[in-house]
Amino acid sequence: MDTEYHLYMKKRYRRMAPVYDAFDLLISGIRDKVVDLADPGPGLKVLDVATGTGKQAFAFAKRGCQVTGIDLSEDMLRIARRKNRYENATFEVSDATDMPFGDNEFDVATVSLALHEMSSAVREKVVLEMLRVTRPGGTIIAVDYSLSENNPLKRIIDFLIKSFESKHYPEFAKLKLASVFKQFGIEIENEVPVLLGTVIILKGRN
Repeated sequence: MDTEYHLYMKKRYRRMAPVYDAFDLLISGIRDKVVDLADPGPGLKVLDVATGTGKQAFAFAKRGCQVTGIDLSEDMLRIARRKNRYENATFEVSDATDMPFGDNEFDVATVSLALHEMSSAVREKVVLEMLRVTRPGGTIIAVDYSLSENNPLKRIIDFLIKSFESKHYPEFAKLKLASVFKQFGIEIENEVPVLLGTVIILKGRN
């Protein structure tokens, strides 16, 4: 366990929890796109990593999937549980680098706008855990910032993101999200740019 990282993130999201859903309005359209890419259906078992206030988990739940959302922040999960209207969605505090699930337990694992907040060491552990708990042939979906060099808004948007994102974002910004997938042998099946090309949705196969 990376104690410094855990304490940093818990403190950060204790402050952000009351206003996080306002930010989420900006990306609300992405939630259904993620579900569509997962080819949802009744009984599909989904793990939503770094679920926050549960918006992505709810998007899966309303399509009949069995969803488990995990997060380090009890403050964020308190909001998710309060808003949860679905019997097929559950939330629990969990360290995504050491998940309390068996191997091959889920059909789909997702993580949205969280990998950029992690140090490279933590990010590696999280992705490896997502692969471990997802069945062979299952789906891995990640959503995160992806600013191409030829994006005319890159400098402005990059400055704005750095002003409110975690201290690990600058390191992540030098990467391509696809390279994170390929590093762990995840076969990329689909890449969907959204929000004027500032964010990308990647679908991969375990």
